Amino acid sequence: MSWSFTRCQLAVWYAGGYRSTTSARLAGVRALADKALATLVHSTTEFEPWLPDHF
Repeated sequence: MSWSFTRCQLAVWYAGGYRSTTSARLAGVRALADKALATLVHSTTEFEPWLPDHF
């Protein structure tokens, strides 16, 4: 794995909160490769999150 984040960071990522690699890094997401982090961020930028009514 070339990136890691906490549960809170995962929730922000899932909700589309990281719109750039810079915003992810400023939030504390660690990545070994910029390309891996860019792929992670871009995987949610064009989609709306699916959030169930009950967790």
